[in-house]
Amino acid sequence: MTTQTLTLDQLQQLDRHVRLPALATLFVLLALVVTKWAMRARTRAQLSDLPPHILEDIGVTEAEARREADKRFWQR
Repeated sequence: MTTQTLTLDQLQQLDRHVRLPALATLFVLLALVVTKWAMRARTRAQLSDLPPHILEDIGVTEAEARREADKRFWQR
Protein backbone atom coordinates (compact mmCIF):
# COMPACT_ATOMS: atom_id res chain seq x y z
CA MET A 1 0.00 0.00 0.00
CA THR A 2 1.31 3.45 -0.87
CA THR A 3 0.39 6.76 0.63
CA GLN A 4 0.15 10.00 -1.27
CA THR A 5 1.41 13.22 0.21
CA LEU A 6 -0.54 16.33 -0.69
CA THR A 7 1.10 19.72 -0.71
CA LEU A 8 -0.53 22.74 0.88
CA ASP A 9 -1.32 24.12 -2.59
CA GLN A 10 -2.95 20.85 -3.63
CA LEU A 11 -5.13 20.85 -0.52
CA GLN A 12 -6.21 24.43 -1.17
CA GLN A 13 -7.00 23.68 -4.83
CA LEU A 14 -8.96 20.59 -3.85
CA ASP A 15 -11.03 22.64 -1.45
CA ARG A 16 -11.80 25.24 -4.14
CA HIS A 17 -12.50 23.04 -7.17
CA VAL A 18 -14.26 19.98 -5.83
CA ARG A 19 -17.61 19.99 -4.06
CA LEU A 20 -16.86 17.86 -1.01
CA PRO A 21 -19.24 16.51 1.59
CA ALA A 22 -19.36 18.69 4.71
CA LEU A 23 -17.29 16.31 6.84
CA ALA A 24 -14.61 16.00 4.15
CA THR A 25 -14.50 19.80 3.84
CA LEU A 26 -14.01 20.04 7.59
CA PHE A 27 -11.10 17.60 7.46
CA VAL A 28 -9.48 19.43 4.52
CA LEU A 29 -9.74 22.72 6.41
CA LEU A 30 -8.31 21.07 9.52
CA ALA A 31 -5.44 19.67 7.46
CA LEU A 32 -4.75 23.15 6.08
CA VAL A 33 -4.63 24.70 9.54
CA VAL A 34 -2.40 21.98 10.98
CA THR A 35 -0.08 22.23 7.97
CA LYS A 36 0.24 26.00 8.37
CA TRP A 37 0.93 25.63 12.08
CA ALA A 38 3.60 22.97 11.45
CA MET A 39 5.28 25.16 8.81
CA ARG A 40 5.30 28.15 11.18
CA ALA A 41 6.76 26.11 14.02
CA ARG A 42 9.46 24.64 11.79
CA THR A 43 10.48 27.91 10.15
CA ARG A 44 10.52 29.79 13.46
CA ALA A 45 12.72 27.11 14.99
CA GLN A 46 15.08 27.36 12.00
CA LEU A 47 15.07 31.16 12.26
CA SER A 48 16.14 30.99 15.89
CA ASP A 49 19.13 28.84 14.88
CA LEU A 50 20.48 31.22 12.23
CA PRO A 51 23.78 32.92 13.04
CA PRO A 52 23.95 36.74 13.10
CA HIS A 53 25.80 37.03 9.77
CA ILE A 54 23.04 35.12 7.96
CA LEU A 55 20.35 37.26 9.59
CA GLU A 56 22.23 40.32 8.38
CA ASP A 57 22.34 38.85 4.85
CA ILE A 58 18.55 38.47 4.79
CA GLY A 59 17.96 41.89 6.32
CA VAL A 60 16.64 40.78 9.70
CA THR A 61 17.99 42.03 13.02
CA GLU A 62 18.64 39.64 15.87
CA ALA A 63 15.83 41.30 17.85
CA GLU A 64 13.36 40.84 14.97
CA ALA A 65 14.38 37.21 14.57
CA ARG A 66 14.01 36.58 18.30
CA ARG A 67 10.59 38.26 18.36
CA GLU A 68 9.38 36.12 15.46
CA ALA A 69 10.90 32.91 16.84
CA ASP A 70 9.28 33.52 20.23
CA LYS A 71 5.77 33.57 18.73
CA ARG A 72 3.53 30.56 19.28
CA PHE A 73 2.77 28.42 16.22
CA TRP A 74 -0.81 29.68 16.01
CA GLN A 75 0.22 33.35 15.97
CA ARG A 76 0.66 35.13 12.67
